[in-house]
Amino acid sequence: MTEAGQPRPLRRAPGRPVGADSAQTRMHILRVGCELINERGFAALTFQGIAKRSGLSRPTLNYYFATRDELFHALVHEGNAIVQECLAAAKQQEDPLERVCALLDAMADAWSADPCLCQFLVNARLEAGRNPALPNGIATAIRDFLDDVVGDAIAGGALPAHTDPAPVAQLLHAMVWGAGLCLGYGGTSDPKLITKQLESAIAGGLLTESRQAS
Repeated sequence: MTEAGQPRPLRRAPGRPVGADSAQTRMHILRVGCELINERGFAALTFQGIAKRSGLSRPTLNYYFATRDELFHALVHEGNAIVQECLAAAKQQEDPLERVCALLDAMADAWSADPCLCQFLVNARLEAGRNPALPNGIATAIRDFLDDVVGDAIAGGALPAHTDPAPVAQLLHAMVWGAGLCLGYGGTSDPKLITKQLESAIAGGLLTESRQAS
């Protein structure tokens, strides 16, 4: 209590700007961090660089994220939400081929809605390969989905019973991430120009019997 009998004003947390909207400021930091990782990679990400581009002070950045690893994990969390939405849409299809095509369509729509975060997902996959300490759950979720697709294709007769599922799933996995690389660095303005070509290639024989060797 003050001498006048009035309660003391609450102290704001150190580093938080006066009058700042917490969620908006946090999202601004994440967006700038996402842009810097896409441009220069995780190794070049620094709070100094974020502060310079965002116009925020270092104490403000540290109020929201103690380390750059924490910021990276937060971006992965945001990206994982997009991937889970894409997977959920794809799983509504029963046919294995249609499931893969639905995933690609959902990915193209997500890329059109937020290309920065989607490009980060591709870079996060590459960064996890260079630094095993970084999270890689998104790639695992997509690979698990594709494992199920190939397994169902074999069980349903779209692929021969003697098919080794692992190499087929791995090929599909590489193609999905390859499409992401093309979207991120190929200069294509329409994501579906790439995903539709990939769908055509897969439908032409990868999950059907039309090109199987006799």
